[in-house]
Amino acid sequence: MINSTNTVCITGASRGIGRILAHAFSILGFPLILTARSIDHLSKVKKECFEAGSPQVEMVEVDFLADNPLRELDNLQSKPSILINNAGDFLFKNLQDSTDQDYINQFSVNALGTIRVTDYLMPVLGSQKQALIVNICSKASVVGYDDASAYSVSKHALYGYGKALRAHLKQAAPHVACTNILLGQTLSTSWDGLYVDHELLIDPVDVAELIIGLTKLGTRTVVEELTIMPSKGELSR
Repeated sequence: MINSTNTVCITGASRGIGRILAHAFSILGFPLILTARSIDHLSKVKKECFEAGSPQVEMVEVDFLADNPLRELDNLQSKPSILINNAGDFLFKNLQDSTDQDYINQFSVNALGTIRVTDYLMPVLGSQKQALIVNICSKASVVGYDDASAYSVSKHALYGYGKALRAHLKQAAPHVACTNILLGQTLSTSWDGLYVDHELLIDPVDVAELIIGLTKLGTRTVVEELTIMPSKGELSR
């Protein structure tokens, strides 16, 4: 079990699912490391987390499209035991219209970003008595969508990395659990401007509760993969 004296690092924490995750762990008293493309966008979330009960909140600017996206991580004061790779970008664009740059940008954020952060923090995670890595994948990690082709490709890559990471940790650091979450359509800022009934989308609070549940497992147990879907099934596209 990973208790609330341990620090949680959440990428993409300034809005949407990441923000809800930060709130949920704050209520339980966990110290936090929050990353986002802009520190300014994190300031409000930091205040919310302190008010909810977190004893410490570090903010770190991480822009996966920058030349040196992890430079600010060198200044980390805390050592996380939990890493939630939530940062991502959704591009709603047909395959026939998608450009090379679309694929590069989606891969850089949705796959390579997670790989970079995980590699950077792995020595710290591995030095803990127990650690947890959660990769927020997508239903698009296992299904191809013509109207979001670059996104689908990047999420397939993320899922492949997560499976490879789990295989590596079995041998190299079995006390570090790795869970890949295949997440269906969830209420987040990705839906802004789209005419969708929000009541049909997964509640991000439920996603947070499931991830918190993973922290309560012992070192002898790993949930390798979770699929979370809307109760009424996938919305038509």
